Amino acid sequence: MSDRGYSGTKNINDCLRNKVGFLFNMKCGISGSLTQELIDEERLNLQDLNRRDWYTQVFQVTKKINWIYEPSPVKNQKSTKKTQESEELYWHIYFDRQIAENARQGLFERIDRVREKLANGKALDENEQTLLEEVFEKHEQDDAVSYSIDNKKVDQKLRYKGYRVLVSDEISDAGKAWCAYQERWIVEDTFKTLKSRLGCSRNRVSDNESLTGKTFVQFLATSIAMIVRTRLRKYSEECKKNTALPMVYDGDCRVLDSLNNVMQTKFCGGYYFGEIAGKRRKLFEALGVPVPDAEPEKEQDYDDEEETEF
Repeated sequence: MSDRGYSGTKNINDCLRNKVGFLFNMKCGISGSLTQELIDEERLNLQDLNRRDWYTQVFQVTKKINWIYEPSPVKNQKSTKKTQESEELYWHIYFDRQIAENARQGLFERIDRVREKLANGKALDENEQTLLEEVFEKHEQDDAVSYSIDNKKVDQKLRYKGYRVLVSDEISDAGKAWCAYQERWIVEDTFKTLKSRLGCSRNRVSDNESLTGKTFVQFLATSIAMIVRTRLRKYSEECKKNTALPMVYDGDCRVLDSLNNVMQTKFCGGYYFGEIAGKRRKLFEALGVPVPDAEPEKEQDYDDEEETEF
């Protein structure tokens, strides 16, 4: 799974040659690319409300492309039809109307700032100067310089905003591909959590055994966080979203923090859990964890009465 910085024909071919499954987020801004060609072909379909997925809340279309590649390339030797092989790839094309509108409004605001500065004779910064060259037409007459907006250039600049194209050799369902790619961000956020909350930016250990132990704890914490995300997503996909649970892409810290005040009172003869109701009970159900009973449970070796919060 990779972002747009690693997508491209070479990496797709390398994955196919090495039998490595992949999910690539393709660049949509490369003029004349297959990605833009497919978006243009499906542009009208991606405006059809019947193509809008209720779960991801984006319009989506899947196209199967017969991808031809060279399984064993030889340097300085051109491939031929005899040596080429083909693989069926799934190109999932998405359109998010809100993202497209945000991009449009953002561009209009930037254009307005440039026009305001030009009218007041103020200097443009580097980004504003670039925008001036991209979407404005310069007019010179009698030693006077004026600018007008080229609407065609503006439309072209916005043409592929709000679109995303994911390519996979294995995932044929557009919804599943979208969720799988979103999970990538959750994994990255989990590692950020490890760095910020557990102080793992630097391991700060004195010997190899401590390094191994701390790394293992980090691995376990990341695995548990991913399990939490997966179980919540599965619960949501089973049409139980009306249970007032947090949305599936809320941070796992927020989800677990909502269970942070479940109380357990220990004493000599056993222990009790406090009442668990409402939203917390639903979270236990979504996570597939049995809800603790209010009945006392026997536990040995308790010398002192104590109260624990977890």
